[in-house]
Amino acid sequence: MSISSINYGSSILGAQIRNINQQLTDLSTQLSTGKLSQNYSGMGTNEGFAIASRAQLSNIAAYTDTITNVNVNINLANTALQSLTTIRNTVQTGSASTAQDLNVNGQTVAQNTAAAQFGSMVGVLNTQSGNRYLFSGTAYNTQSVADAGDIINGTTTQAGLKTVMAERQAADLGANGMGRLVLASPQPTPSSVKVSEDVAGSPFGLKLKAVSSTLSGATVTGPSGSPVSFSVDLNGVNPNNGDKLSVQFTLPDGSTEQIDLTASTAVPTPAGSFAIDPGKPNAVPPVAPDPNITASNLNTALNIAIKKLAGTSLVAASAVAAGDNFFNTAGSAIANVAAAGNFRSAYTSTTGTGSVALQDSALAAASTSTSLDSSATPHLNGAILNALANAPTGTTLTITGASGAHTITFDPNVTTVTTAGGNTTIGLASGSAAKMSDILNAIATAAGIPSANVTLSASGNIQIATGTGTDVAVAGGAATALGLSSVTRGGNVPSTPPITGSTVLSGTATAGGPEVLTAAFQAGSAPDTITVNGQTLTFVASGATGPNQINVTDNITTLLSKIDQLTGTSKPSTIQCGVITINTDDPGSLNITSSNSAAFTALGFTSSPVTAAKPPLRVGSSPLGSATTLVNGSATTVKWYTGNDGPGSARSTAVARVDDSVTVQYGAQADETAIRKQLQAIAVFGTFSTSPTGQYAGGQVSALALRTTQALTPQPGQQKIEDIQTDLAMAQNTMKDATTRQTQAKAQLQTIVDQAESASPDQVASEILSLQNALQASYQTTAKLAELSLVKFL
Repeated sequence: MSISSINYGSSILGAQIRNINQQLTDLSTQLSTGKLSQNYSGMGTNEGFAIASRAQLSNIAAYTDTITNVNVNINLANTALQSLTTIRNTVQTGSASTAQDLNVNGQTVAQNTAAAQFGSMVGVLNTQSGNRYLFSGTAYNTQSVADAGDIINGTTTQAGLKTVMAERQAADLGANGMGRLVLASPQPTPSSVKVSEDVAGSPFGLKLKAVSSTLSGATVTGPSGSPVSFSVDLNGVNPNNGDKLSVQFTLPDGSTEQIDLTASTAVPTPAGSFAIDPGKPNAVPPVAPDPNITASNLNTALNIAIKKLAGTSLVAASAVAAGDNFFNTAGSAIANVAAAGNFRSAYTSTTGTGSVALQDSALAAASTSTSLDSSATPHLNGAILNALANAPTGTTLTITGASGAHTITFDPNVTTVTTAGGNTTIGLASGSAAKMSDILNAIATAAGIPSANVTLSASGNIQIATGTGTDVAVAGGAATALGLSSVTRGGNVPSTPPITGSTVLSGTATAGGPEVLTAAFQAGSAPDTITVNGQTLTFVASGATGPNQINVTDNITTLLSKIDQLTGTSKPSTIQCGVITINTDDPGSLNITSSNSAAFTALGFTSSPVTAAKPPLRVGSSPLGSATTLVNGSATTVKWYTGNDGPGSARSTAVARVDDSVTVQYGAQADETAIRKQLQAIAVFGTFSTSPTGQYAGGQVSALALRTTQALTPQPGQQKIEDIQTDLAMAQNTMKDATTRQTQAKAQLQTIVDQAESASPDQVASEILSLQNALQASYQTTAKLAELSLVKFL
């Protein structure tokens, strides 16, 4: 038997001592670091919560940095916007109280101030935060607005606002300085005056809106017809002193102005009046008052008043319209008119229009049943009957058609209507049964065409549609009396008449009937469709309902209205001179296609899909004074806004996540409506100049100052600079709320981490003391055991 010595290293007591030592080491580390462990395995079961909490704390730190950066951008943008409101108020105050004193450059002090403020506004809109242009939308690396000098004066290859304004003014004033209006000269009759627009459908000049009269005994006709006109006939009666003629006009900027002309016996004749002829009561023999002289005085007064209106308000309105053409490029798709097609199929001639359609206002009150007997009621205008019955001005009308020349004779000595060999005699004697319809039938017979092809329109047009390519000529004194003059077919209508708002989308053209699109849209089992921004507009035979159906018998005006409903535009689409313009508030999203490509092309849309171009508009032809169209000027005109052109709102062009489920939008664009309108108004006011010694210089500046003041006055329902500031303030409030939540969450999350990972100093100290006592006892026991020997044991 043997007794082994005690091995301390392998003893249970030794192991306990080593374990206590390790615990003391760990506790000492905890006491010095404040952490339970230096690795995850030593943290305990709650470390999973701590790890998740740390991830959330990291996200909060990232959100805090984002919020800080976004707030910097918003604060800079808000400072810029506040500067814009200051600029607006400065220019508006000047325009509202501007003196009419012009300097050598033809501008007022307020206009000079506006020009300087325009440069300041351009600088504000090009504000940067770091390398980010704040008003460029998603194109934040691109300067927001072109240089002020380029915008106003243009470059070597592109025109600026000044050029666009000059071109538009020339086109609006016209060659005669009367705003593209024509005052008939000589007067239609000695007792009447007539004013008409120069071209139907032109976007330029003054437009006749309404006419009213208190002139005793006078007949006022119109405004009506194409081109629009009105006439006033005193009918051989002098008006009373104080009687008034009022004419309303629509100007290029959409404003309305009125001319009032008062009949007056005062000598000298007051401004805004026309003299009533007093006759010569003291002459021998006395001369009675002559209404024809009064009509001539009215004609002269109209000429003066229209020229003054054109030289003042029209010039100002033209400048405003030119500014809109240059700056307002927010969404319009212009139909590219086809070389063939896009014309009224009512004109079937292969060589021209196949139609004579001449205006005679005296026929406007007539109908096919109107009698040619001057003793009957109602009867044709006495002046026309008198002219028809008296040579050399009347009695015959010669019609030359496919079968040769035929004559219509008006005989004041017979009461019958007789026709032989294409020639017709129409009796005008008292008791005659002849009517206006007999004249129309006689013309058809002489031309060798169906009687339905000769009609009388409500506006006084005798319309002759041949339905063939054969020329039709009218001649003779009776032609003049009936308003036909001596012209050949096509002399009074365009050789290629364009579509209009009244052009019907499908059908067969008939003389006197509506104009019909050359390639028709169809209904049926597989109806044609037009798709607008993903929404389908379907053609039906009849009974269309809602914005997604349209009748094939509807016209282009109805079609544009349906398209506008689908795009939701705030600016209605238009048709002028055969050109359709689709307007949209969101040009980046516009997309229009059709299942019927031929009909779509007939509308003028030669490409599919139709998307919104954003062109500036320029006067379309030369000479400017007779131009009739506005055309895409993007290739030849400075593009003032150089930032983002994409779809979506301006605010959505800059988006930041500021919390787990919260984002803010804080983008801005210089072409937003409120900013663009302010820039436009200030640019136009600061750029416009006139001759310091011009007859209407003061009136021009005064009219433009009024429009500038109005343009810079925020209107209900329209975006304001303050609205943009409100949007940005809401984004800041959202971030402020997120920051508050995150601060609270951060404290709670840190508590979870601390509870899972931190060591309590008091608890660790207590455990160390306890372990030290245990270790001391273990050491004492070990020491006693170490003193044992076999001798002592025995």
